[in-house]
Amino acid sequence: MRARHLPLILAASLTTASAAAETLKLQIVTPGGEHYRAEQALGQAFDGVQSGVLPGAGPAREYLAIRCDGPWGAMKYHLKLASGPGYQLRAKGNQLLLELQEYAVISEDSTIAAMRVHCIDTEPKSVMKSLAKIKLERGVAASQTVHLDNGYQLAYHYTP
Repeated sequence: MRARHLPLILAASLTTASAAAETLKLQIVTPGGEHYRAEQALGQAFDGVQSGVLPGAGPAREYLAIRCDGPWGAMKYHLKLASGPGYQLRAKGNQLLLELQEYAVISEDSTIAAMRVHCIDTEPKSVMKSLAKIKLERGVAASQTVHLDNGYQLAYHYTP
């Protein structure tokens, strides 16, 4: 996983509209073959949504964390965090901005396991990076499949 990745701006290809409800359907396939699907209903009052990590094949992973100010000194505990793709969708005037995101976890398990004498509050950190930004015109149907640098394949279908 690369530390920095600049967002990719993509123009949506145009198709004809055939459905009555305004929706955006996404399908993401990872290099490992996991499939993620999402469908977002839009309306006149829609202004934005942040999906977080899309539900996928496996559950959130459990990580080790430590808190040093417990009643008996250092206290180890477990924290569940998910990783994988997600998206952010914002409406701005007559445009929609779809941003594909990847969530990852920076684990501190080995650091916590090595602590014997000194204690520092330590827990895993969830990080998010932007993979692609796609501009869509509201009221104009669009469908496209995009292959991203990290190996993800994104297919989207916008129906006004």
